[in-house]
Amino acid sequence: MKKFLRYLFQYAILAVAGFFVYQTAFKREAPPAFHRDQWTQREGFMAISYGGLSLDEGPGTLTSKNRLREQLSALAAAGYRTITTKDVKNFYDANGPLPDKALYLMFEGGRKDSVLFSQPILVHTGYNASLYLYGDRLTGWSRFFVRSDELRKVAANPFWDVGSMGFHSKLINETPKGGYAYYLTARLAAGDGKPEETPEGFDARVAADYKRAYASIADETGKPPLGYVFMPANTLGVSLPPAIAKPNDAGLARFFPVAFTRVGESYNSRQADSRRLTRLQVDPTWSPDRLLLEIESRLPQSSFLDFSNSVLHGLWQVGAGAITANGQALTLAAPAGKDGFALLRGTEGFENFLCRVKVVPARGGAALIYLRYRDSGSYVRIQVTADQVIVREKNGHALNTLVNYVLPVDQTGPVALDCCVKNNRLLMRVGGKEISPYPIPLTAGTERGSFALGALGDTGGHKAAFSDLRLTAFPPRWLAAPALADASLDNLRTLTAMVLPAKSLTDDPVANAAALVTVAASGVVPFLNLSETDPAKVEAMADSVASAPASLIIAKLLGGFVLSLEDFPDDAVLARLEKRLRKKGFAVALRVTPASKNRLLAAEKLPRPDWLLFDMPPLSDAGDMTRLANRFDKSRMLFRTPGPDPEGAIYYDVKG
Repeated sequence: MKKFLRYLFQYAILAVAGFFVYQTAFKREAPPAFHRDQWTQREGFMAISYGGLSLDEGPGTLTSKNRLREQLSALAAAGYRTITTKDVKNFYDANGPLPDKALYLMFEGGRKDSVLFSQPILVHTGYNASLYLYGDRLTGWSRFFVRSDELRKVAANPFWDVGSMGFHSKLINETPKGGYAYYLTARLAAGDGKPEETPEGFDARVAADYKRAYASIADETGKPPLGYVFMPANTLGVSLPPAIAKPNDAGLARFFPVAFTRVGESYNSRQADSRRLTRLQVDPTWSPDRLLLEIESRLPQSSFLDFSNSVLHGLWQVGAGAITANGQALTLAAPAGKDGFALLRGTEGFENFLCRVKVVPARGGAALIYLRYRDSGSYVRIQVTADQVIVREKNGHALNTLVNYVLPVDQTGPVALDCCVKNNRLLMRVGGKEISPYPIPLTAGTERGSFALGALGDTGGHKAAFSDLRLTAFPPRWLAAPALADASLDNLRTLTAMVLPAKSLTDDPVANAAALVTVAASGVVPFLNLSETDPAKVEAMADSVASAPASLIIAKLLGGFVLSLEDFPDDAVLARLEKRLRKKGFAVALRVTPASKNRLLAAEKLPRPDWLLFDMPPLSDAGDMTRLANRFDKSRMLFRTPGPDPEGAIYYDVKG
């Protein structure tokens, strides 16, 4: 009987292996259709991950096959479209476009059930997925993990990408009391007559693991793996000591352009480091509606006006402490010995925005407001105490104080803040009064980022209160004027750039420089219009900025130049000039007339300006608009709109 059961078990294994090969190699299905020529989105993508699949419908640690079918079908019905690892790489390396609801689907662990059970579901939904695995599990006999011969079939399957989780899967430094470490996160402890691993030995071991992880996939499949999952999550770039993190960062930089190092959040914005990406690990108990809710609560939004249900709906990612809502009032309580921190999901792409809030600082401490928060090393922070408001910026290791505003001695009740963040400037009022006679300058490193709240104090249990919070993002808006004196200075708060004629350098330059200061004081970036200038003289004109009268002011405030596509029949000449101007620190806006529109649509080698200014309304042909947005960043494409005076100023706006 035992012999019979053993044979039965072996035949079952062979049958499963045969089915695996059939599913991943011989069964021909129509490959996923990506329609990349229709993609126009460059803000970010969602990433979700599964640990494995099972046939069991009961509660467990793995998602059932039927539940996966329900979830992916719901995502497809909601308009989510999957992308490949190569698409992610192109998004970060070349500002490549993505579909509107881009989804990166991952299966971690390299389990056979992930491929077997999900393959028909991927075919049904037209989805692509990425299988992440350990290199040392590819050899030897295993009922659970994909082996080398099976890996080749998976890599050849158009529904699958293959990525790495490292080579060595086994834990290190295990102790009788249950202690352990992951292979790449600690030096080998002393034991069995061996001394503790040296720092040099650790660096060499880490480098070798990344090399073997890469080779174990590339050598078997003939395809270099692009993606990596670092284990354990939320350590690299967060809690790992620099001596441990440095060789890991070097290994990723050498072999893997895309790496997922964090879990908990699903959205990866264009500002994210391509080797510090995050994914949402799907809970096996989640219904399709719950999964959609978890994902969509993390999608970018342009305005936040009602915070009464923000805690209930999970809009706050709490890093430390607890946040509660009472109507429109929010209270952030910090844990003992730590500062409270809560990041507002959906604000990762905030660039230009208005913020109004009333703040009550923690007793004996401070209330904190973070603007353009990217990570613990990059943000703008407003610190409100009982007697002052301090604006600080961190870009790297140093936390620099930008403004220190002392509150009136008779200040009582909440402190009202009114902020406008645009370009690389912060305009701010406290209690209705400007706290600085000029815009507060910000570094380029804080160009975009999230909104967050904090509570700071010397003792535990401190609380900060925030009420009447309003957040509204606004798109770029440009104004072109025949002369600086003709420019309407209304609505300067939401104006982001002004195009001035080249003669501003020579015609009454001192007066124009003074007017330029007025414009720049509102955070508006001036551009000099060099349209209709001889291409051979454009660079000389740019150089003359440094020697023109009042050049110290003009050169300091000038953001860039406007060139006309019509003036450059040779695309190569235009590309070289753009490169040289950027090297001098100037941005380039390219003006497109109705006559040159078709040339831009048909160009094989595209110009790469920072902005496109169209001297026309948005194109009426939807196909042409899609083609433009596929080739250029649509958030940097501005179209002419009528101004109050047809003969005067011209406005350029993003297509609504």
